[in-house]
Amino acid sequence: MDDSGSKIVDVSWKFGVTAASSESDKVGKTFLQLRLLLDDNGKKSDVFTEMTLSQFYKFLHDLEKAKNSLDLLV
Repeated sequence: MDDSGSKIVDVSWKFGVTAASSESDKVGKTFLQLRLLLDDNGKKSDVFTEMTLSQFYKFLHDLEKAKNSLDLLV
């Protein structure tokens, strides 16, 4: 079995609301900043991303679908 690929070691997140912006339609928008710590055969690296709440909920839904699919294999 090929064991290549990164493994998620840690996850941290921050939730925020834009308080000020030069673009008035951005004020009050919510966002989520996600940090994944990956281990790729002993080499650790951070991956950062920022999502809107709707993007985060879709990401969460996709993770739940993946978990359910994996649960069926066990």
